[in-house]
Amino acid sequence: MAAQRDLAVLWTIVPARGLTTGKSRLAPVLTATEREALNRELLVRTLAVVSEWSGAPRRTIVVSPCARALAFARAAGATTVREGARAVGLNRAVRLGVARAAALGATHVLVLPGDLPQVSADALRTLAKAAEGGARAILAPDRSGTGTNASLVGAGTGFEYAFGPASFAAHQEAARRAGLTPVIVRRADLEFDLDTPQDYASWRPPRSRAVTRGGRAEGLDSP
Repeated sequence: MAAQRDLAVLWTIVPARGLTTGKSRLAPVLTATEREALNRELLVRTLAVVSEWSGAPRRTIVVSPCARALAFARAAGATTVREGARAVGLNRAVRLGVARAAALGATHVLVLPGDLPQVSADALRTLAKAAEGGARAILAPDRSGTGTNASLVGAGTGFEYAFGPASFAAHQEAARRAGLTPVIVRRADLEFDLDTPQDYASWRPPRSRAVTRGGRAEGLDSP
C-alpha cells in the first residue's frame, strides 16, 4: 500500500522542442507550416492523454525553450519550465523537469516524450500499475528495442537519464546502479514514435491526409 500512496504523488515530465524547430527530420515530407501544426497537435494530444489518465493536469510539467509551446501547455492546465534559448538536449530538459517535480513534492516521475502519437491513457495506467510494490524502474522501449519511449522511476533514486542512441540498455543499467529493478513494459501504443518520414507515412498515409487549401480538402480520393 505504501507504494500506491507514493504513486499518488506522481508527476509527468513532457520535454518538447519548439513548435517551429521540432520534427526537423520530417522536412522531406512536410513543409515548415505543416511541421509546426504537427508539433502543436502532438503536444496537445499528449497533454490530453495524460490529463485523462491522471485527472491532475497541473502535475504535468512541460519543459521547452519555446514560449508558444509553453503557452499551449499552460492553457491545458500544465506546469511549465522554460529552457534557455540554447537548449542543449533531451536529457538536460528531463533533468530540469524532474528537479522541478521533486521540488513540488513528487515521489515518482513519468518521463513521456511528446512524439508518441498512439499513446493512450490505458498505456499510462499500465506503466503506473507496473511501478507498484517495490523499488522499480519502469521502462517502455521503442519498436527497435534500442530506444526508450517512456520511463517511470522514483524522484529521489539517483536514476541517471540517458536518452539517445541505445538508451534502452543504458537505462536498464542506470536502474541497476540506482538499486532499482528494471521492469519492461511493451505495448504497441508506447513503442511507436514519430521520427522519420517512414514513421510518418505509416502513421498518416498520404491518401488519408486532408489538407484544406483554397476552401476545399485535398489529399483524399474523391467519392
